[in-house]
Amino acid sequence: MSDIPTAGALILRFKHELYCSAHQLDVQDIDPGDPRTRASIESYFDGRNGLPPLGDPEEYSIAFETAYPSAELRADFIAALCQGRGPNYGHYVLAALMAASRLQVVFTTNFDDLVEAGAHSLFELAAISPRLSLVVAGLGEPDIASRALQKGSFPLIAKLHGDFRSVRLKNSVDELASQDAEMRHVLRSACGRFGLIVAGYSGRDASIMEVLVEALDDKGSFPTGIYWCHRPTDPPAPEVVDLLTAARNAGKTAFAVPVDNFIELTGAVERGVHLADNLRRCLKERRPPAALLPAPMPAGPTRPFPILRFNALPVLSLPNQVRCLDERSPCELAEVQGALRTNRVRGLVARRSGGQLVAVGHEQQLAEALRPLGVSVSDRTETLDWDAEVTDPADLGLALDALTLGLGRTEGLRHVLARRGHQVRVADPQASSLARLKSACGGPLSGTVPKTSLLWAEAAGLSIERRNGSWWLLVVPEIWVSPPKDRLAQRGEQMTAGTFIQQKRATRYNRTANALLDAWVRLLCAGVGSRQVNTWNLGPAEGIDPMFEIDGHTAFSRPFQVAAVTRGSHR
Repeated sequence: MSDIPTAGALILRFKHELYCSAHQLDVQDIDPGDPRTRASIESYFDGRNGLPPLGDPEEYSIAFETAYPSAELRADFIAALCQGRGPNYGHYVLAALMAASRLQVVFTTNFDDLVEAGAHSLFELAAISPRLSLVVAGLGEPDIASRALQKGSFPLIAKLHGDFRSVRLKNSVDELASQDAEMRHVLRSACGRFGLIVAGYSGRDASIMEVLVEALDDKGSFPTGIYWCHRPTDPPAPEVVDLLTAARNAGKTAFAVPVDNFIELTGAVERGVHLADNLRRCLKERRPPAALLPAPMPAGPTRPFPILRFNALPVLSLPNQVRCLDERSPCELAEVQGALRTNRVRGLVARRSGGQLVAVGHEQQLAEALRPLGVSVSDRTETLDWDAEVTDPADLGLALDALTLGLGRTEGLRHVLARRGHQVRVADPQASSLARLKSACGGPLSGTVPKTSLLWAEAAGLSIERRNGSWWLLVVPEIWVSPPKDRLAQRGEQMTAGTFIQQKRATRYNRTANALLDAWVRLLCAGVGSRQVNTWNLGPAEGIDPMFEIDGHTAFSRPFQVAAVTRGSHR
């Protein structure tokens, strides 16, 4: 990370300073990190003493303006925050995407210059030819952004709140309300040409949200959709939910995407995009050091020592073949996948990065379902190379779909294939195989979210990743909640469900979390040994049935500089 505080951290800092000033206390003597002290500060300013209620969209702006009344003071404060800060790995990934023409325009409300600093640094290091000319439009320069957009002078970085060099920083209520009309016009024009990914932004600024809502009325706006990223523990703000709902009602693709942080998001995007070798090398040089190192499993007697258990299971084998499909004319992948769902086909389809449509599953069912689309099953197969330096995202997605389906056939469970993440969830809480899981949970395995019509069930999130040259299945205990059926009640029910999930997670400390993980691992691996998983258990002549083998021993680490571990290690 770049160590620049988030808006939430700054709000607490402003309140801390104001609280100490109001009570004539030394700021160094009051620790806002102490839960009781923080509660006192929050209570003092919760809709009182000059600040709005907790969580109010204008809380940051009013707290900033109250603590630092003049634009000059705000600019000085922000300059001090940014001094000595440098780009993080996420900024370099953005730069690589710009260099590869996969990212054309970046709008930022941040007050730092880390996006452009990362871009300039990577462009120079990668010796990009022809040399890219980065266009940066700061506060008061909407004409630069407008010309760049009109002429296609990309990549473009546009500052909606300016940067730390300007005393005209837009961080107070009046300033936010008077967002430059021209820059808003540039933002709206960009929405008419590109899809939108939002990361690290709460949607608290009414002037910006109004532009996004208004852009929904423009023909062809957001051609590839809207993807609003938010922390898994913090549901999107009501304004964001309203925007996404309006976008879907307008026939546009719109999703709220839970992500842990900016670096995790950009890392996932990087893994799914083909980049030139020089860009890959530059990113590799800037990638944070791995937190895990490979080591053998413990062998022989060892003394007990503290260990850190991970939620990763070794994948010992992955499917090695897919069937090629022939298209009479280009066909949309979504249309192909829809045909499989409509006809309840035991099959999966993906389009590889080279454009080839491939499938696994029951080939007669595939042929019958896809014939009306002009797609036929060929006699050709392609081999999947899981040892290649770069894995085709389509292959990895197909493998995860297939493994989730296979594990979803475990007694008492059901698969969940969703854009926001794949899961297996409890379907029959009375199944005898779920006894260990029920004991670990210390309560029911499923039910209805209070005050809603939404169902919930204990679940495990699944993903496949490669680390240190090996493939791993990540198993994350989660809570599954059914999607709302009533669009009108969607926002309220989702917020209630979010609170419900937080309350269930709040008491799952180390011992309970370990018991839950252990129960899921034993359930999915049928014990503690290895398990072979077939997606459908097809007959030999029916088609390609993906086969996996997973090990039931989770990865774990050991502490360094402990004499007792010389005879054992970690995996």
